[in-house]
Amino acid sequence: MKPKTLAALLLPCFVLVSAPAPAANVVIGPSGCNEAGLDSALASVQSSGGGTITFNCGNATIPFTGYKQVSGTVAIDGGDVIVFDGGASSAFFQVFASGTLSLRRLTLQHGRFSGSHALENFGFLRLDRVRMQANVSNGPTIQNQGGLIIERSTFSGNSNTDVELAGCGGVLYNDGGEATVRTSTFVGNQAGTGGSAICSTSDLDIADSTFTGNATTEKASGSAIYMTGGTGRVRYATIVGNTGHAYGGGIYSADPAVLTISRSIIAYNEGGNCNGSSTALVSGGYNVWAGATMCSFIGPGDGTGDPMLGALANNGGPTQTMLPASGSAAVDRIPGPECELPLDQRGAVRPEGPMLPSSGLCDSGAVERSSTIDVIFYDSFD
Repeated sequence: MKPKTLAALLLPCFVLVSAPAPAANVVIGPSGCNEAGLDSALASVQSSGGGTITFNCGNATIPFTGYKQVSGTVAIDGGDVIVFDGGASSAFFQVFASGTLSLRRLTLQHGRFSGSHALENFGFLRLDRVRMQANVSNGPTIQNQGGLIIERSTFSGNSNTDVELAGCGGVLYNDGGEATVRTSTFVGNQAGTGGSAICSTSDLDIADSTFTGNATTEKASGSAIYMTGGTGRVRYATIVGNTGHAYGGGIYSADPAVLTISRSIIAYNEGGNCNGSSTALVSGGYNVWAGATMCSFIGPGDGTGDPMLGALANNGGPTQTMLPASGSAAVDRIPGPECELPLDQRGAVRPEGPMLPSSGLCDSGAVERSSTIDVIFYDSFD
């Protein structure tokens, strides 16, 4: 028998080993600006190894009749002109443990619990300049058991109608995951039992964000933030005008959670501004509170006083905020070396921080009254 050559012996190896498919970006439109077009783009991106979906549709609303499963690496950029609509009957996305989903410059509305939460994450989920509005379910709008980052986003008119165990979290239920919230606004959301904006049993980090007009409808409180486990911190938040029924209309934290509040405004929340044990709710300093029921924790620079806030409005930046008047108790409350974060919710520069050494004073709350917008932050290099 004629001996085989070395090339022949190695040939099976070359046949069995194939290079991974290159990542692919997909542009949808104009003829594919519908659910079928989105489904096709998702399948293409995930099978290719990941990529970004964009749209050439103009202003368009894409109806959802069923939620989409993400097991790969996917980014969807709506360019501020695309709306995903659940038609009050469908959820939007479920992210598997192996998946990474980034949603940018999109509106998600009228989603409903139907076998999955409007957004359900077991992997990694990022929301950037997303508007989630009028999603109503008997469960939280976003269920997070993985890694979650929310930034420059607005959540309004979302409701969790359940009044039992599933009724915690009108917008977000962070249950065993790690959630980071930055430069975002939560307004007019509801939950049956607690955390009309955010309910958390695990690690939570909030900064430069506004919570107002959120309300619990039945049993418990902590309408802005309700925390029962993990370690959390809230910095430079404005938590004003939320409504609770029992324990802290603004913030509620229960053992074994440890939630540290600093450099924030917590004022005029019905049912009390704060509630929690001395170990579950602690101060990092420079907080301002006002209203009938004050917060009991005391740290350096904490105290009462009228924050003199304007209505929620467009004060610059990607989200609406509440601007303090010049005589506000929150203005110039923080010594320069204690300012920590260099930008406020709008992307305006604080007088003091690691990026801008200064001897100036900073304001408590989400907005630095006398400052200018950082254009790079606002545009995010887009």
